[in-house]
Amino acid sequence: MWQRLKRLEEKARNFVTGNPKLTILIILGLIALFTFVSIEALHFSSDPSFCKRCHPSDKPGPLGEVFTWEKSIHAKAGVKCLDCHGDPGIVGYMRAKMGGLYDVYGEFIKGPEHKMHVLMSARDPKYAAKLVRNDICLFCHSDAMNKKIRSSRIMSIGINFRLVDTVKNPEFRIQRGLPDILEEGVRPTAKVDPHHKKHYENGINCVDCHARISHSGITGYRTSMTICFNCHAQKRAEKLNPPADDNCMACHRNQEGLYPQGPIIFGTGDSAVKYQHSIHVAAFGCNTCHTALFPMKKEELKISFADHSAGKLCFSCHNGKKAFSYTTCTNCHAKPPVPAAIVYKPAGAAPVKFSHEFHTQVFECKKCHTGIWPMKKGAKKMNMDALYDGKFCGVCHNEKDAFAATDCDKCHIEPKKQAQ
Repeated sequence: MWQRLKRLEEKARNFVTGNPKLTILIILGLIALFTFVSIEALHFSSDPSFCKRCHPSDKPGPLGEVFTWEKSIHAKAGVKCLDCHGDPGIVGYMRAKMGGLYDVYGEFIKGPEHKMHVLMSARDPKYAAKLVRNDICLFCHSDAMNKKIRSSRIMSIGINFRLVDTVKNPEFRIQRGLPDILEEGVRPTAKVDPHHKKHYENGINCVDCHARISHSGITGYRTSMTICFNCHAQKRAEKLNPPADDNCMACHRNQEGLYPQGPIIFGTGDSAVKYQHSIHVAAFGCNTCHTALFPMKKEELKISFADHSAGKLCFSCHNGKKAFSYTTCTNCHAKPPVPAAIVYKPAGAAPVKFSHEFHTQVFECKKCHTGIWPMKKGAKKMNMDALYDGKFCGVCHNEKDAFAATDCDKCHIEPKKQAQ
């Protein structure tokens, strides 16, 4: 064995000494081949399609990181995994690739439990802030951070492996229509200014508000006021002074942006109610209704007929004292909603079929509701003695305003006769 190795070594030495130029060419060729293969391997392993091999799920959640990224605004802009999950610059890129080797080790050696533990940890805001730090976000979204990082790092070695290393602001930012979030705030068309600079200076991480921007699975995902309110409540507990939740103009840039411009429609058909925010905000602040009376989403609340007389929701004001009474139905309903006929079945007598349709053609709703009748069927028990005393239906059926309550056959009608 050793003799064979010595003979090979001798042959190689003789070849090198006898063919020096060819030897140099072979060495250069091998170096070029190694370099080419290495570069292609880096390109291949930097693409999200490679990441998908270990994150294969096609639904939001752990293992679905590539799926959710594909639906994000970052994917539409060509921003890929390593643009965010690696420091800008060639050194940051190579560190990210070496970190990827550990992930491959975990995939094949440590097993799925280890990977799921790592992926679930990303839900912790503090851990997420380590994965994607503020300076990585601000490298693309601000001029000052971009300039600071570019001036202190080698961005490229002549080959670009990812988009972030080519970003140079303000050119990149202007080309993409992005504002400098530390200096310009938000786009001129934006309705809300979240004051990025103030949050950044107070140590708030980008991912505290925008954790799901790339991995929600929702195209055009935006953060919610719930995140703002929860954080503000926490800061108040820390003796800080964020804006009050009902101080809408602290973030909304103009009053028109605070509320829907079109009507919010409750119900269907001719009796639907078209609620106009513009009428109410002219007289009241947002906190008059939100969120003590109404949540911020229409779908989260249903208004029932019983709420009218309970002093809830709209009717906490529309009670005839603060605002017009709900008993004037046509103030809100284009056509009053008429319930189906109410059938009373007294013992020992023919049934009574009360027709709302007939009575609303003659009287307004407030003629009966709620001075005589509450809004809910069965809330009051009626008997004939009360009618004879001028109560309930007897208020009108007194032989002056309408036929007398003693004219029994006018109301108590056998079903066969009603059918005729």
